[in-house]
Amino acid sequence: MTVAEALAWGAATLPTREGIPDPRREAAWLLGAAWGVEEITLWLHAEREVPEEIERRYVGWLERRAAGEPAHHLTGFCPFFGRDFEVSPAVLVPRPETELLVETALALPLSTEARALDVGTGSGCIALTLAAERPRWRVSAVDRSPAAIAVALRNRNRHGVAVSLFLGDLTTAVAPPWDLVVANLPYVPTGGIRVAPIEVRHDPPAALDGGADGLGLVRRMLDDLSRLLRLCGGAALEIGEGQAEIVAELASAAGLAVARRVRDVGGVERVIVLQPR
Repeated sequence: MTVAEALAWGAATLPTREGIPDPRREAAWLLGAAWGVEEITLWLHAEREVPEEIERRYVGWLERRAAGEPAHHLTGFCPFFGRDFEVSPAVLVPRPETELLVETALALPLSTEARALDVGTGSGCIALTLAAERPRWRVSAVDRSPAAIAVALRNRNRHGVAVSLFLGDLTTAVAPPWDLVVANLPYVPTGGIRVAPIEVRHDPPAALDGGADGLGLVRRMLDDLSRLLRLCGGAALEIGEGQAEIVAELASAAGLAVARRVRDVGGVERVIVLQPR
């Protein structure tokens, strides 16, 4: 089939839903990824024949995408902060909200040789981005999933940045003090996972499920932050919609002060910055 025919067929195959607001654009992205070309190239050469091998890959991806599999699981990579990171069903697919977490952390007034820790690193996208953007920082990352650590290791090798990776539950495998702690821990309430978009439900449950109110791991993290942080240090946590107030209360009870709350493009207080009192 030609490029034009492939795009039309893809647009007709993909359903319009929350995760696929524009099936034609999604089809173009998938065809470009399968072929290794930019989308603009497809539009400029709509009459070109699609190679048989590329067509088979594209058709297979369309079928899986229509069934709800995330697009980045199909390609195996996801862009984050201007870099491509390997992803798989073993790790959370990075979201734009997490770029806000990184932006917030990078804006904090820290030492040029700050010691930074990413808790629950998954693909490693947060820790590796911090290390790439601040080469003099000493960045470490920890995750309780061996499969996630394996993905993070491959991403570290891919980007060639110095990040120490540890296997452990929250902060049990690392020693304080830290100038910066960042975390995008699971914050979806258990009951909310079954009604989440189908693409989200393809992420590993352990990376989503935050317990009854979504804050089970966040509570544990807050209880340990005073021990982890230097007196002049800070922590930046990604949180869910409607959780900012209770996280602020929990932080206060743990001896922490709220330095800043950052809203995402939808107006949700998505990142909270804490510091020792």
